[in-house]
Amino acid sequence: MLTWEKSSPDKTMDELEIMNTNPFYNKLFYGRGEVTFEEVTEELKGLEGSPRQRYLIKADGNNAAIVEYILNNPKDHKPWLGFLMVHSTFHRQGIAKEIYLACEEEIKKNNKQYLRLGVLSGNIPALSFWFRMGFAEIEVKESEGKLLHILEKYL
Repeated sequence: MLTWEKSSPDKTMDELEIMNTNPFYNKLFYGRGEVTFEEVTEELKGLEGSPRQRYLIKADGNNAAIVEYILNNPKDHKPWLGFLMVHSTFHRQGIAKEIYLACEEEIKKNNKQYLRLGVLSGNIPALSFWFRMGFAEIEVKESEGKLLHILEKYL
């Protein structure tokens, strides 16, 4: 059973554990296999006063995933799934799909018709997953010096 807990700076160690089980992503995003306590703390402090919704997800009490979404991105006024990372011990168990579908339902409840997300170039497993979830690529752009595939799904 999955339980969702609102994330905050007091969840830094839990998020750090999940993040550092995914060195492939960390290398793509940070340029190295591990993130630091300080980096995660700063990210979580940035939630204060932000419209972003970020959750730590547990499976039977164990850290399983992190998910973040925003219902109305101020840049384009569309909902975005900003982050979804599953602890490596829970890969290939359907947790990412379950979490995504719960987010999709929440977004639909808010009368949104589209959902967008970005995938770093080179993250073939993530692109494959999102295509299976019904997303289509709408553009490729540069963001913070990295190529990003922008995907969108009509809900």
